[in-house]
Amino acid sequence: MKHTILATGALLFAVALVPLGAAEISASVGMSNFPFSDSGEIQPMTMHYGTAVSFRDQLMSNLDGIVGFECSPVNGNLISARASWTTSILEISAGPSFGVLNSSSGKKDVPTLFQPGLGIGFGVTIPGIVTVNADTDFALPPASGAAGQVYLQKSKLAVGFFLPNTICTIGISQESNSRNSLLEPRIKSITDYGLYTEAYRKGAPWRIGIDFIYRVSDYYLGEEADANRKVGNLVLGGSLTWSPKNDFGVFVSGDGSLYSFSLTSDKVDNLDKLLFDLKAGVKITTGKIAAAK
Repeated sequence: MKHTILATGALLFAVALVPLGAAEISASVGMSNFPFSDSGEIQPMTMHYGTAVSFRDQLMSNLDGIVGFECSPVNGNLISARASWTTSILEISAGPSFGVLNSSSGKKDVPTLFQPGLGIGFGVTIPGIVTVNADTDFALPPASGAAGQVYLQKSKLAVGFFLPNTICTIGISQESNSRNSLLEPRIKSITDYGLYTEAYRKGAPWRIGIDFIYRVSDYYLGEEADANRKVGNLVLGGSLTWSPKNDFGVFVSGDGSLYSFSLTSDKVDNLDKLLFDLKAGVKITTGKIAAAK
């Protein structure tokens, strides 16, 4: 948690030094008790905290630069930078990413400060009709292959369509954290299959979202490992966004499991407890980006 606070503070300080001609700044904090612990247990009383900060600057008329830091309760710490090329219907982005301070704590493992990676994405929007978005960040294995390294990956694919005063999106997303260890390799992941809706009214500052999600949580040590776990969750979520002006907005979102069950023959403790995510954030835009909204 200390490393997360320092990294977030450093990024905010760097952003504060950048002249804001046409920029977008987003920041959020969150908490979750969904992820498995490193020992493969679900612990509803243990909170996993996260934060995210991103800065988007308009470099040219159709080219933006994006720098961000994210500490995910599932994945870990990730710093990324992308160049994003945008037209009236198409957006393509690519750039490097770095996992930071995500190494295993095993005494026999080799600690790794940075884990290099790559992020790519694209989106297609036909205004008022349909949107398609695909995005991924994944770690690149270094030449050393040292034990103790943690490989982060997150990806999503979504298709949205417009209804009167409502945007509906069908999507799949996944976050995974894979540990290469001399003692015990391990993979933790959360995969969401969801229907996401957001209702709005033209000219009103409020947007309200309701989400229906089927979530699969995995803990995997090997094909024959007794500690393997796979849990299904029926999740209901919601969000509220308030944007009183084009250049400022705040949001709060959350979801909770209505029903959790084991997808294997093994019993998993604490599935009768409340599992939830909460997040709150703010977005500020300046210059031409704000004027265009």
